[in-house]
Amino acid sequence: MTGNTKTIGERLQEILFQHGAVTIEEAASGELYRALSYYVRETLGKQIWQTDREMGRHRIIVYLSMEHLPGLMLQKNLDYLGIYDEIDKTLKEHGRELEELLAEDRELGLGSNDMGLLANGLMDTFASCGYSAIGYGLLYREGYFRQGLKDGEQTEEPDNWWSRGKNWLYKSTVALKTTMGGSVDISKEGEDLIFTQKGGEEHNIRYYDLPYTGWGNDRTLRLRLMDNELLTKRLIPSNSLPEKNRQRFKQEYLLISGAMQDIVREHLEKGNPIDLLDEHYLFLMMDSHLLLAIPELLRILLDDVKLSWDEAWDITSRAFYYTPISSIEEAMNKLEGAMTRELLPRLWLILEEIHHRYLAKLSDAAPLKEEGRKASGILWDNEVRLINIAKAGAYQGPPLGHPLAISHRRWLLSANPKLRDLLLESLGEGFISDPWELKKLDDLKGDAPFLDSLERIKTDNKNTLAKAIFDTKGILLDPYALFDGHIRDINDDNRQLLQVLWVIDQYLGLKDEPNLDVVPRVIFIGGRAASHDMTSKLLIRLINQLADKINRDITIKDKLKLLFIEDLSQRRGELLIPAIELVQSLTVPSKGGLHIGGLTSMVNGAIAMGSRDDTNNLIKSYSGKECIKLFGSTKEEAQLHYEIRDTKLQEQYYRNKELKRACEALLGRENLVDGNLYRILNEGLIKYNDHSLVLRDYAEYARGMDEVSGWYLDRHGWSRRMLKSIALLADFSSDSVVGIYAKKMWQELS
Repeated sequence: MTGNTKTIGERLQEILFQHGAVTIEEAASGELYRALSYYVRETLGKQIWQTDREMGRHRIIVYLSMEHLPGLMLQKNLDYLGIYDEIDKTLKEHGRELEELLAEDRELGLGSNDMGLLANGLMDTFASCGYSAIGYGLLYREGYFRQGLKDGEQTEEPDNWWSRGKNWLYKSTVALKTTMGGSVDISKEGEDLIFTQKGGEEHNIRYYDLPYTGWGNDRTLRLRLMDNELLTKRLIPSNSLPEKNRQRFKQEYLLISGAMQDIVREHLEKGNPIDLLDEHYLFLMMDSHLLLAIPELLRILLDDVKLSWDEAWDITSRAFYYTPISSIEEAMNKLEGAMTRELLPRLWLILEEIHHRYLAKLSDAAPLKEEGRKASGILWDNEVRLINIAKAGAYQGPPLGHPLAISHRRWLLSANPKLRDLLLESLGEGFISDPWELKKLDDLKGDAPFLDSLERIKTDNKNTLAKAIFDTKGILLDPYALFDGHIRDINDDNRQLLQVLWVIDQYLGLKDEPNLDVVPRVIFIGGRAASHDMTSKLLIRLINQLADKINRDITIKDKLKLLFIEDLSQRRGELLIPAIELVQSLTVPSKGGLHIGGLTSMVNGAIAMGSRDDTNNLIKSYSGKECIKLFGSTKEEAQLHYEIRDTKLQEQYYRNKELKRACEALLGRENLVDGNLYRILNEGLIKYNDHSLVLRDYAEYARGMDEVSGWYLDRHGWSRRMLKSIALLADFSSDSVVGIYAKKMWQELS
């Protein structure tokens, strides 16, 4: 694979002598990990060089994302290069174990949410399926934050992944820069207007290349990470406080400007004419946050390359392809006009020009009334309408067949080897390169031995998780209980409180009747609360306080367990996700944009409990009702709830005695928690119009949970539902999504 005449052991020893003068047998785990990562990098470097040569013959997809989740690099690259067993054997010959080196691996702190999962799926598919592509992102040296717990409360520390993670990065000598703030001096030279930047903050940009290798091939793509120690030190989430939003805006522009400059630079350095830029590169835009890339490319072509407006516009409008990833209005972002004008004065002038030209073009086709101008305008009401930039300056492709795409190589093949081996034995290897082969699973729904094997694998994965929980937390779990997981950021929109009230109700019911015949459950809740979100941090404290009380109570006979999983990571996710049998997806229907995290559990055989948001409705349209149970308000009902105060809230509260009892437990009744501490959670439901529709949807949620318990009692019936969930990979694998999408895209642009 490496093309090196030396054995793996010989080369590892050479690297160790170069860096530490120790033998393989003597090296500390960290030293040997570093040597092995350098060894793997040598292979990846050769593949990058060869892939770059091959890509020069094709139009290259340029993909920008603020977040990326590449995962554990050593494990991934050994799997993808097909050298895991060879490395393992070599280390054993020297008395060392590969497992000790894998434990040294650190996840690269380049993302924290569903956009990072989507980016991982797309980059994985680009590399594994032979697409010509390059990714761009930001180098967050301290990631988002490491979540800890102290007395049940969330603590936050920098994610110090850099010390180990930088082993995988190739540092470039290219130096770029961009300017924010200042003013623009406009002068005239003949008939041409000259725009000169005056003052402002000048930011240097360096970049590092992260290799993205394909599964079982010799292709490795580049994920180019822009680095500015002042601006990109830490990941700033999109839902931050106003003072942080300004920093997030600067991060977005740094990525946009760095990527556009880099592409133009490379294009010209290869000796290509600038008017052929759009024939060599296609900018795939899926995140509306980053649509300022359109005026930024215009700026570079106008001010740096010195093209005319018509020439620059012609190239730019043919180079961008935009497809939305969500129909939810909140996801179709707008920017504050005053901030945009202040920080990007030259880009503001370009936006004004695009705005006027676009409205004039629309008016030529049909006269626009005020409402039409407002709806189509790019600059309106002190806002920058990002979606309208795309309408004016990019090819508006149809949405993906759907916007949900995950890597089956990462979340099934690597994360769940027992399930992978069963599928290989039953279906052959075809599904690895063609996930549509998983449709054949439908032929096995009546195969009792196969269903037994499927159930046995899930139980084995549950046992593995249970052992890890016992080793780390000292809590004994029943592997035959229903493992129920809710793995999302902790906030009002994701409605962990809805599930917590149900847990309280179940616990109090078992306290009243310990012999109550129920399906035993182990409930896992995990996720970070934003640093500024004190209510969500309080909810984390509540979950941990309840967990401590429930898990210590022997009177309920292990029929209910509750665990908070802190600092969720890929390493912990690969323990949790294959073991989960029911995954909660409770997002407020009118607030839910893209969320694909639940799919990672579903394609490992989990059934979903979901609100009626766009994502869950979409999953049901593909899966049917067998593997997702929907409940609660529709998006339209939720929107109406916010427009008109629901006068029936109090009625709902007092008529449902179980709900009332659970809510009042938050006030300190039932001797569960400190009522003074959690009173605000109760008041948010009763006094402040049930912002998250917890009261409104509780009764139907509780009925749905009972129905799912009934499903679980039918073991082969549950296994058939598992089969249906796994088969969803045929529709939701990034390979399938990108394959359909690429065909549409190239056809439409040809």
